[in-house]
Amino acid sequence: MIPEHAPAAATAPVHTILIPGFMCDHTLWQAIQPELQQWGPLQFASITQDSDIGAMAERILPQLPARCDLIGFSLGGYVARRIAVLAPERVRRLVLLNTSARASTAAELAANQQQIRMLQTFPFRGQTRNAMMRALHPQRPDAALLDHLQQMSLSLGAKVFIRQLSIVRADGHDELRRITCPVLVIASRDDQMRSLQEADNMLAALPNGRLRIIGDCGHMSPLERPVQLLQLLQVFLQAESA
Repeated sequence: MIPEHAPAAATAPVHTILIPGFMCDHTLWQAIQPELQQWGPLQFASITQDSDIGAMAERILPQLPARCDLIGFSLGGYVARRIAVLAPERVRRLVLLNTSARASTAAELAANQQQIRMLQTFPFRGQTRNAMMRALHPQRPDAALLDHLQQMSLSLGAKVFIRQLSIVRADGHDELRRITCPVLVIASRDDQMRSLQEADNMLAALPNGRLRIIGDCGHMSPLERPVQLLQLLQVFLQAESA
């Protein structure tokens, strides 16, 4: 028999799974990692081995704990919401960070194929400066962040670049309607790669979603505005924990 005033059993901390974006590695999270580690165990998912969103999600699924929070950045957001559909019982909360649910356009697919063809002639030297500039605030493309983006790109290499360029992204708004766990959509005011309208469209499709916007920030919010991002994550993952 349990004594009437016995202390309640400690609740095990929830694991947080971090899924990076296009040509990003685990260092994407370096500015927020120390704080996140104080909240509970972290796991860095990889999306480097496949050229299909569904295959990426299927590869990550066996590595997940029985219950976790998912944070998906950009391309990783596509993968995270697919996981939430495939295994809803394993996802406590979902964060969709600087991402979208829209399909690839014909122009985007054509440009990607052109880049792949160029690699048959020219050696891979990382992403172009123009591509990296688009990922940062348009008025403040910080030199250190540009270098960080290039280092991530070079560390992953040409094979990963080709795999991720080969991805055809299907429209995911119907999929969002099937995700019933709490979802936080985070967008950046000055994101040149993902629009606020795309964030609004995701929010409209989610049964249990909320939207927060980080001001004065480009696409790379984990690197550009880590303090503001952590504040939003803390409210969603910590202060409102069930």
